[in-house]
This record gives sequence, C-alpha cells and structure tokens, in this order.
Amino acid sequence: MHGNALPHSTGRRQLWSKVARLCASLSVSIAIGHVPANAAENYRLGPQDAVKIRVFEWRPSTGVPFEWVPLNGEFAVSAAGNLSLPIIGTMQASGKTVEEISNAISDRLQNQVGLQKRPTASVEISSYRPLFVTGMVTTPGKYNFTPGLTVVQALSMAGGIGQSDSNMIGLQRDALSDRGELSALEGERFELIARQSRVDATISEASQIAFPEELTSRKGETGIDRMMNEEDALFETRKRSMNTEIDALAQTKVLATQEIAALREKAASIAKQIALANKDLGSVNKLISQGLTVSARQLGATQNVADLESRNLDVSLAILRTEQNLAKVDQDIGDVKNRYRVAALTEAAELRDRFASNAKRMKTTSALLRNLEVRAPAAMLTLEEDNTPYAFETTINRVVDGSNQTLIVSDNDPVLPGDVIRVDRRERDKGVAKSNSN
Repeated sequence: MHGNALPHSTGRRQLWSKVARLCASLSVSIAIGHVPANAAENYRLGPQDAVKIRVFEWRPSTGVPFEWVPLNGEFAVSAAGNLSLPIIGTMQASGKTVEEISNAISDRLQNQVGLQKRPTASVEISSYRPLFVTGMVTTPGKYNFTPGLTVVQALSMAGGIGQSDSNMIGLQRDALSDRGELSALEGERFELIARQSRVDATISEASQIAFPEELTSRKGETGIDRMMNEEDALFETRKRSMNTEIDALAQTKVLATQEIAALREKAASIAKQIALANKDLGSVNKLISQGLTVSARQLGATQNVADLESRNLDVSLAILRTEQNLAKVDQDIGDVKNRYRVAALTEAAELRDRFASNAKRMKTTSALLRNLEVRAPAAMLTLEEDNTPYAFETTINRVVDGSNQTLIVSDNDPVLPGDVIRVDRRERDKGVAKSNSN
C-alpha cells in the first residue's frame, strides 16, 4: 500500500501542476487580433461591448478543477453599463477594465456562495461596441470595430472621401445644374432688390433711389452696377415723364388763371359801360318826359344797355367755365401722380410674390446641393477648382472620463470603440491655399 501511495501522490501533484498552468493560461487578457497587451489592459468597457467569461475553482477534495457552468458564456454590457450574470446578479461594468471585472466576479462569487478559496475568472472581450462614420463620406453609417483600427482605415470602410461614385456623372450633372440654378436665383434676387428700391423711391416721392447696403457693398461688380444703373435710368425716365405731364398741366393752369384775370377785367369794364349806359338812358327818359327828345333815342339807349348786359353775362359764363377748367387741371395733376403711384404699388405687390417664390426656390436648390454634398462628396469634390478655398477636417467625438469631447485627428490616429468619426468641409487657411496655388 505504501509503495502504491507514492505514484498516486506524484500523479496528483502532476495533475495539480497542469491545473495551475491551465488557470494561469486563463488569467485575464484580451485575446482578439493583435492588440498590444498594454492596450488590452487599459481598455475600459462600455455599453454594447460583449465579453466572454469562464470561471474555474480548484477543489483539492476531488483533485480536479470545478467549472462554474452558469457563469461561463458570452454576456453583453447593457445600455446602463451593467453586466447581468447568473448567481452573482448585476454588476457595474462600464468604465472598468477586464481585469477589474474578473476580480469583481471572483470576489462576489466567493462572498456570495461562501467559498473558502477564491475562484479564478477569465474575462475576454468577444466583440467591441460599434463606431460611427458620418459627414462627407461616401457611405455614412455604423461599422464594427476591429483592434488597431486607424482613422484612415475607418474612412475607407465608409467608402472614403475621394472615391468614385457609381453614378458620378449623373451626380455631377445634377450638381452643376443646381449650382447654375442657385447662381441665377441669386442674380434674380439682386435684381428684385434693385427694383424694390426704385419702387420704394417712387412711392415715397423721393428725389433719388436709396439702394440697400446689400447692393452698395458689392458696387464695382459688373452685374450689380448694371442693375443699379438700369433702375436709376428707369426711375429718372418715369420721373421726367410724370413731371412733364404735371408741368404741362401747370402751364394750362397758369393760362387759365391769366384768362380768368383778363375776363374779370373785361367784366369790370363792361360794368362801367353798363353804368354809363344806364345813366344815359335815365337822361333820355327825363328828356322824353319833358318832350325834349324823340322816343327813337330812348330805344337806342335801351338797346345799348341790353347789349352791354348780355356781354357782361357772356363774360361771367366764360369766367365760370375757366374756373371749372382750372379745378379740373388740379384734379388732373393729382390723377397723374396717383397713376404713377398706383403703378408703383402694383409693381410692389408683384415684387412681393416674386421675392417669396425666389426665396422658396433658393431654399430648395440649396437643400438639393447639401444633399449631394452628403450623398456624394467625391462628385462634389471633383467640381471644385484647384485653388478651392475648402479643405476637409476629420474629428472624433469620444467619451473621455464620462464627458463628450471633440478631437481633431489625422489619418493615422487610433480609433476606439464607440467613437463617432465626422468629416466636414471647412474653409481652408488662406496661407495654405496660397501655398497650394503656387
């Protein structure tokens, strides 16, 4: 019996050595791809990460390791940052390393079950939470993270910035058409602004057009100068035309006033003649009553008075007609001004409708261009001139110590799980643009 005990003891020691080596090999690590050891140790878990857990316990009484089957398997970190595990329940995982998770599992299992010896837990990351690529890339979206991923690799997964689109020619044609339409609409808007300035000056009876700063600030540009000059010329032409009509009516008014004055002088002269004629008729009537003259003289004096009174009535009627014409001239002057004012108000109403239509079309065309920039940045990029004032900037939105941070990155910077990579077009630095143009 004693001789058989030694081999049995030796076998148990050999078995124990194998188990120890197995447990050592199951120590905490991240065994995916070619991640450096220090990166694996420092990586902190977050929601949507998945870990593979294995828990063993050496039991000397049986001489074999005991496997805690309920705890062995793959588990995902919840949106709240927790791991929900059998036996030991829910535990916080977000922000912790796999080493901290493995130690926590071992401690909680030992305390909760009441084990004498601390079990060994092995935790590996089986899959990382995804990363996101957005902005001016060919295919924005969600992508799986792989260890060692760099910014340029992630952008390649999203189709890159300068890759050809299968519909490149059609997209470029659409972009050129939209740009031409937008340019034409902008020119139309400037033209409407110039017209509105002229209409406002007409309505307010101003002496000249007051163009807004939006136009005057661009003075010197051929199109803008032409618009303002044309509106100035039209304003002056219509103003002269109105003033010509008013001046003609004013001259008619002067003539009518002079005519009235002349008629009144004539009426005064006739009134004197009537007074003299009446005096003469009275003298004749006195002589006739005394029998000193014949009745024929009385008849002539009476006819003379009647003729003078008839002439006086004609002059009074002529004065009345002239005064009526004079009042009509004043009305005609008002009508001329109102006619030009009504024409300006009608044009102003038309301009409001055209402004609304122009703004709506510009908004639609701009939205179409922005959509093309997002859908096919490569197609838009090829349309830029060599001295384009634009460049692309890549940033990463990353949670650092519990707070969101935006980092400007370059092609070879590393990407972490959960990162949001964004590519935007920004205005190129003038010095850089000048250097590139040289």
